[in-house]
Amino acid sequence: MKRIIIYISVIFTTLLSACGDEFFETSPATQITTPEVYTSIDNIDAFVNGAIRFLTENSTSQDNPGLPTIFLTHEVMGEDAIARDGRYGYRDSYPYKDPFNNTTRRCLFFWTLQYTSIDHFNNIIANIDESNGTKFAHLKGQAYALRAFNYLNLVRQYQFTYAKDPTAKAVPVYTTPTTPSTEPQPRATVREIYDQIISDLSEAERLLPGYERAVKNRPNLNVVYGLFARTYLTLEQWELAAQYAAKAREGYPIMTAEQYTEGFNDVSNPEWIWGHPQTRTQNLGGASYLSYIETTPYTTDASGTNLYYGYNSIVPDPHFVASFEGGDIRKSLFEIATQPSEALYQLYRYKKFRNKYPDHDGHIVLMRSSELALVEAESKARLHDAGGAIAALNELRLKRNLSALSASSFTEQQLIDEILLERRHELWGEGFRIYDILRLQTAPLRKETSETFTNADGVSGVTVKGHWITKFPDGTELSPNSKYYLFPIPLNEINNNPNLDK
Repeated sequence: MKRIIIYISVIFTTLLSACGDEFFETSPATQITTPEVYTSIDNIDAFVNGAIRFLTENSTSQDNPGLPTIFLTHEVMGEDAIARDGRYGYRDSYPYKDPFNNTTRRCLFFWTLQYTSIDHFNNIIANIDESNGTKFAHLKGQAYALRAFNYLNLVRQYQFTYAKDPTAKAVPVYTTPTTPSTEPQPRATVREIYDQIISDLSEAERLLPGYERAVKNRPNLNVVYGLFARTYLTLEQWELAAQYAAKAREGYPIMTAEQYTEGFNDVSNPEWIWGHPQTRTQNLGGASYLSYIETTPYTTDASGTNLYYGYNSIVPDPHFVASFEGGDIRKSLFEIATQPSEALYQLYRYKKFRNKYPDHDGHIVLMRSSELALVEAESKARLHDAGGAIAALNELRLKRNLSALSASSFTEQQLIDEILLERRHELWGEGFRIYDILRLQTAPLRKETSETFTNADGVSGVTVKGHWITKFPDGTELSPNSKYYLFPIPLNEINNNPNLDK
């Protein structure tokens, strides 16, 4: 643990000293480890900005664009997204090979990114005296929320869900700054990590009242409530999940059907509770979220062939496309690439995500009201409150140009299944799929497709490309609670931490 943290801290210092854009001013690198940084609101604020940028943007290679690397990996581990065969980026995550080998650079990246981020927020928590005033308390509250966010992700990435075994060993917990003399910690249990998450979120809830953020990349009380809702959903504490989900989305109305078609690229969207704005210099080239998830042509060449920006590595499964109801605004965003000369020929495009042109400064979505409405709906359904569940579900459906449903049309299990399908429809590409597979203890259903189309040259009967991997690497069928859904602790950490198995 110690070697990894020290190495990445050097990267973080480089990031801070290189950040010149006014929107994300950061503290001078020489101040980051000195006590003086924590006596100045401006310095602490700059440190928090830099820490958030590190988590969301730090890239060790083109295919590891910060936190979105994890989102994209989660998507291709399921059944609704496909990583294109032979295309750079996530072609090895899709067949459960990378990062599931603990010697790969991606495996190491996931671990170091999140534990280094935790260390940044541990430094803030340890060194800020909240008694110095409200602004200090607000910054400390943000650090607690962001540390909880990291641990909530880690416990769901490295171990099976709480309901399966709360005593299972997951990952180490560090709550104080790492130094060269820090003793490497053993793995904590799933229950212990969730206790830490709830404790951190409770501290954030205590410290953040009255905080008015200038930019949506900072966690405010709504974000804290949303993280509580995610936590209690996984813990199957349905009443608390529903309560916090409702609180989280107050003031953030679900976007309209028209707004859904605008490209998922701007924090100004009214339902984005939490998101990370980016400038052109932060979002160029392949090392970006939108480079991989965007499949919308941005122009054509002289012959009229569609051209794409970025890698366009991740596309929707044809069976997923077919699962949408007619009239759903989201279904209108799917189309088959029919030109034999274009890069995505025979694949479905999904125009949900579009980078901003010509500046390529699309933003990263981290939390939306639609997610929380679905948490509320699912939790109420499991509490046998069909009316409340349908009301939350219909609130979303009506904004997607769908008709309202009636509770009387469903059994309780049918209603839960309808809500879970709606989660897949609404949240595609945002990093939730493997979390749901793990918490529900299900397996992805990957099926080949027989769908055909007529191409742009008039040739009929052309087959749409779909899933090309339908089994695990060992040849077995996809099944619940498989080791292939979990991230492994990297070999470097195993070698450096003799206490992992204690």
